[in-house]
Amino acid sequence: MSRIHYAGSRVMHGINYRRIMYSNIQISEIFNLTSGHCHFCGDPIELKNDHKTDDSDGAWGIDHIIQKGKGGIKDTTNCLAACVKCNRLHWHRTGQSVRNFILYRLVAKDEITKGCLIGKKLEELKEKRPKKNSGRRR
Repeated sequence: MSRIHYAGSRVMHGINYRRIMYSNIQISEIFNLTSGHCHFCGDPIELKNDHKTDDSDGAWGIDHIIQKGKGGIKDTTNCLAACVKCNRLHWHRTGQSVRNFILYRLVAKDEITKGCLIGKKLEELKEKRPKKNSGRRR
């Protein structure tokens, strides 16, 4: 039986509602473009975990290189594999917003490495963030 992957999912009441279909062959093509790694962070992903919406190890989704809302086509030539964690972080952000996100991350890392007051506060905030986010997800 052929498995079909739908990108652009929305989970409501435990059911995935998805808009764009990809065949097993297309899923494999997208997966192989990055040799089984997230195109953002480089962590390994597993082909069998393409349909997972949680952030377990190896779970991944299809990332549109040019976002559909910015005119990106709904084709495998506009897709790369991204782990669920990275795909969620970049999901709705603009190009400049992603660049700022990365820059702030580098600054924060330096402050945390130095062990200064700002770095310690950032660590505290990082620990609180997952709890805050979990309240927003269904």
